[in-house]
Amino acid sequence: MTGPLKHINPKTKILFFVFILIMVPCVILSYLSLQSINQKADNLRAKYKGTVSLVRDKLESEVFRDEANLRNSAAELFYKPGNADLKVYLRNIESENPAFKHLFLVNTDGGLISSSVSLGWNKIPEPRPLINPQAATSFNMAEKAEFIRKDYIDAIRYYQMALIHTISSQEHALLLSRIGRCYFKTGQYKTGINEYKKILELEKEKVTIGEIPASIIALSQIIDGYKALNAEKEEYNAVLELYQQLLNHPWDLLGGEYLYYLKFASAEIRKHEVSDINSDSAERNIENLKIVENRLLEQIRFIELINQNILPEIEYELSHEAPSELQSFNISRNEYDSTLQIGFFKLPSAFQKSELLALGYQFNKDYFLSTLFPEILTSVELGKDEFVGILGDKDSLLYIQHNNPVSNYLVADNFSKLFVNWKVALFDNEGKSIEQLVGKEKQLYLMLFAGIIIIMLIGIVVMVHAVIHEAEISRMKSEFVSNVSHELKTPLALIRLFGETLESGIVNDERKRQEFYSIIRKESERLTHLINNVLDFSRMDTGIKEYNFKEADLIEVVRSTLEAYKFHIRDDGFKIESELPDESITLKIDKDAISQVLLNLLNNAVKYSEERKYILVKICRNSTSALISVTDHGVGIPKEEMKKIFDKFYRVSTAKTRETRGTGLGLTLAKHIIEAHGGEVQVESEPGKGSMFMVRIPLDGN
Repeated sequence: MTGPLKHINPKTKILFFVFILIMVPCVILSYLSLQSINQKADNLRAKYKGTVSLVRDKLESEVFRDEANLRNSAAELFYKPGNADLKVYLRNIESENPAFKHLFLVNTDGGLISSSVSLGWNKIPEPRPLINPQAATSFNMAEKAEFIRKDYIDAIRYYQMALIHTISSQEHALLLSRIGRCYFKTGQYKTGINEYKKILELEKEKVTIGEIPASIIALSQIIDGYKALNAEKEEYNAVLELYQQLLNHPWDLLGGEYLYYLKFASAEIRKHEVSDINSDSAERNIENLKIVENRLLEQIRFIELINQNILPEIEYELSHEAPSELQSFNISRNEYDSTLQIGFFKLPSAFQKSELLALGYQFNKDYFLSTLFPEILTSVELGKDEFVGILGDKDSLLYIQHNNPVSNYLVADNFSKLFVNWKVALFDNEGKSIEQLVGKEKQLYLMLFAGIIIIMLIGIVVMVHAVIHEAEISRMKSEFVSNVSHELKTPLALIRLFGETLESGIVNDERKRQEFYSIIRKESERLTHLINNVLDFSRMDTGIKEYNFKEADLIEVVRSTLEAYKFHIRDDGFKIESELPDESITLKIDKDAISQVLLNLLNNAVKYSEERKYILVKICRNSTSALISVTDHGVGIPKEEMKKIFDKFYRVSTAKTRETRGTGLGLTLAKHIIEAHGGEVQVESEPGKGSMFMVRIPLDGN
């Protein structure tokens, strides 16, 4: 493997090592530069991370401070006079603490009450029988008449008798509703409506029929009565009154009756919206009522959600953790594709005497994002090129300090306790990431690093190619020396052999002596030609070869060269033909050099011809050049070798070339000589069919 390397020139070795010594520090510097950029990015990330952590802690501390204010408000307002109504109590707390909404109380029975609705808060006792015995007797007889005998007139009479003997509003409401119902059954809708209207004159909020306010039942029946009478306007007024009472005085949601009546009234309102009985003021009133309904429904959905998903956890925390009074707990839940953040705390013992266990609340995200966080962030000192934003689920943008369009953030960090799905993010003024901030430097060093690698690879390839080429040149030089030595030894040996033979005087035959003289002459000419080739190549390689350009007849130069060469190979069986023009072609040439070119081409044709020993030499001219072609029927040249045959010392690797000795300089010299005359040498060849070498010499000498 190290064989070819021993032929490498020492200068090449020195250049190779210098190249390596230059490349290694460059690669190391590029690597260290990239590492420094990565370190810079890490330092920026750590710096911005610290900034984000400080901002997040400040935001969370303000939220916890608002929570503490809420607890203080709950304790203070409870003792103020006039707060016996818990819904009013909760509304007062909400008004003083805008950071929280949907406040609710939990009682020891697991009931819930908010500022608008309750669920399982007040257990309404079962309706008691009529106290007056005479009224009870009349009531029982009225029910038998209504439900068993279907005698509605008789039932009305007995219900009215019972009404006379009752004094409580609760009993009055029950009996009036029975009387009105019986009138409806007899088709006396106006009279029945009047009976139901009497219920509306009782205390609306306290009088119930079963668990439903009596006024609600009365109004729903009045609506049915007006429907039967086709009294559209009166029906609409009754629906509107029912709708208003339902929104203003909701009762407990347990059992579902309230929601049933609310949906009924809302549907009736929508049905009457398309009629012509509505005035502009009535329409505005209805729009306001719808706003109230939407808020109320939001409260209802929230209370039902707390009852189903949050209340068990609240009860568990309060019963197992034994928390201190006013100690806050926080719960996060993913509900309706968003995060529900709930807080609650155990109420003091003074509250528990009233069977109040805990106060819960929902964090008002809109308030935090629109009011609290912006106020806090204005006091936070950031760099002039940075600003803060709040990110939600999937990095959706919830709040940002500036209206600049941004696509990337520098760093982000989750809230630690509250809003666990939220992040505090730090943005660059131009919306760039850390990678983009250091990207230009990194790109520059990457390009530099890549450039060094490419240059190094190119250098290695060029160096390897140079080494291989130099090794090949060294090999060909060695072969050249071997071939030249052999070429010199052969004619010298023959000259010596025949010279000694002649000198010994043992050859008496004159014809035989002439033959020996001829052999000595031909071998000396061959030796002279070989030495001239070597000397000319040496002169050309060192750039000192000079040519003697004189006007001469190209035809005569070729003809004389052929005559001499024919004599040289007359005994080898070759047939050389020529096609020469009759008129002369006078050019400014070096006659000896042109003769040498022709001899080299003829010599190659003789060497590489096998059975078909035929050579054709032809001269022609065109408007610009004189053309000399030498055609043989020899072994030919493979296509892939065509570009290499003019290289110095190169010989085509075939069986014939291995058998035939040569220096590999003939074509190199021919090309150099013709190019010195301003011409060119071309070749056409096909393996097994022979070759044609074409020499073109310009007529004007250019």
